[in-house]
Amino acid sequence: MILYAAFSGVSITLAIPLFDNVFVVGKEIEPIYTTIPSFFSALFETIDTFVKNNSIKISMDYLQLLWDEIKELLAVSNPWMLLEIISLSLLLLILLKNLFYFLNRMMFINLRGRVIQDLRNACYRSYLSQSYFFFNQNRVGDSIVRMVNDIEAVNNLYINSLYKVTRDSFVVLVYALLALNINFKLFCVSLLVLPTFAFSVNYITKKIRKYAKRILAQLSDMFSNIEEVLNSMRIVKAFCKEDFEYQKLETINEQYFQFWRKSEVYTSYALPLSEISSILIGIIILFMGGAEILNENSTFSFGNFVTFLLAVFSMMHPLKGIANDLTDMRRGVVSVDRVCEILDMKSEIHDSESAVSKNDFTNKIEFKNVSFQYINDVPVLKNCSLTIPKNQKVAFVGSSGSGKTTLVNLINRMYDVNSGEVLIDNVNVKSIKVNDLRKLFGIVTQESALFTETIENNIKYGSNEEKTSEDVQLACQYAYADEFIEDLQDKYQTLILPRGSNLSGGQKQRLCIARAIIDNPPILIFDEATSALDTESEQKVQKAIDASTDNRTVIIIAHRLSTILSADKIFVMDKGEIVGSGKHEELINTCEKYRNFYDLQFKT
Repeated sequence: MILYAAFSGVSITLAIPLFDNVFVVGKEIEPIYTTIPSFFSALFETIDTFVKNNSIKISMDYLQLLWDEIKELLAVSNPWMLLEIISLSLLLLILLKNLFYFLNRMMFINLRGRVIQDLRNACYRSYLSQSYFFFNQNRVGDSIVRMVNDIEAVNNLYINSLYKVTRDSFVVLVYALLALNINFKLFCVSLLVLPTFAFSVNYITKKIRKYAKRILAQLSDMFSNIEEVLNSMRIVKAFCKEDFEYQKLETINEQYFQFWRKSEVYTSYALPLSEISSILIGIIILFMGGAEILNENSTFSFGNFVTFLLAVFSMMHPLKGIANDLTDMRRGVVSVDRVCEILDMKSEIHDSESAVSKNDFTNKIEFKNVSFQYINDVPVLKNCSLTIPKNQKVAFVGSSGSGKTTLVNLINRMYDVNSGEVLIDNVNVKSIKVNDLRKLFGIVTQESALFTETIENNIKYGSNEEKTSEDVQLACQYAYADEFIEDLQDKYQTLILPRGSNLSGGQKQRLCIARAIIDNPPILIFDEATSALDTESEQKVQKAIDASTDNRTVIIIAHRLSTILSADKIFVMDKGEIVGSGKHEELINTCEKYRNFYDLQFKT
């Protein structure tokens, strides 16, 4: 950047000898130096003598003294020879200027690309490290906007603009020093317009930042709405809500347009303001500079005036660029803030400094006086205490909202308790490394979440270790998934379509069971694993569950009592409390809540 700016400034100084020593009519002095070798020999001798007689200093005064010596040499040189030298020098300077511009661009392209790559990776890593609670409270659409649009805005509006502001500032500085050295008074007068220009630009950028913030917030709403509707298209069509959803998006889109238009209007003010400032400065320079040239006693030569004009007007373009780039940077700052929010987020679920490794389960899971609530201060669990011995099959039943799933999610720290403690083998789960803790569990949920990947890769997803095709097939045999996989044309290499649309509900659940057991975890959790299935599919999945739970600790969350009648222990939950526990036969006689569930499901 510095070399590019330096060669840009030096190139226009060639106007001084061009107009003062070449384009001179009726030159009376007989030239001494008429050949290029003789001129350069004299030039080097003049510089060498000057350096010997004057201690080297990095200052404009020192350079001015040297220039005065060189001007005496130029005055006794042949004009045609000088024209040749100036032309070649100008060509060389322009080549060097553009060489360093190209090198600078190449370095910056790599820097800019790597920064954005690392930034996007860091944001994704930050999202992945957040707790399950975070994703229950925040919209996916907003996360997508920040990952895509905001980072792209940081790239285009902030980093790119920052680069151009830095580069143009070097160029302006070089031209300003040059103009300042040629005519201090004229340069200072030309700056009188700048404060008004700077104030106007500052006002505009504040307005742009305000609307940029609103635009991104509206964009997040739009993405979230689109994502939600497209994921719920079956419901939208079932209730004929296409027009309703269209009107809803149209309203959001209209508001987005209003904010965007206001932002663009304010952005459009920047260029006219800079143009008007340039013209005002140019008029001032022409009047004052012209007056000095016409004054016979002035030492301000025509070559100086032309160079001064070139320097000042060469400042105008980068100054306009700086004004536009500062405007873009203000817009980009909003995105920078939003991206930094992601990078600064800390998950409430993390390893403590004294966290220990744990790779096995040998005794029991224990809840001691556990209470939990979400952010609305409404208790979800109240003083729950229970024990789950190793290799037992336990079940949790209760009406929706009774806290069954929440309680089980506390075991593998999807959430952390507000009070009390959860223990595995007498070790508080908060004292176990999170990854080690979660590797103890295999989980099957009601949603049958599968990725748009092959069946084999979906099964392997259940392990963080390298698994072979034989391991996958064995897991599928335990889950009774092999019986339908073998009938598929591509078998284990069959690609699962989005949301598993090419498989039935029972087939998807059996794949989820195979995924849960491929790593042979000691504890299995089935969260309403059969509640969304028809009777035939439920029987097949139940068969898979029974086969996969041998010699394992099993935790089942269920609405259907038929799936848990054989459990070693059943916990009945109501309004966040455990109101009964025991085997099925015991609960029929001792727990009214359980008896009501049983009567509703088996005696109606």
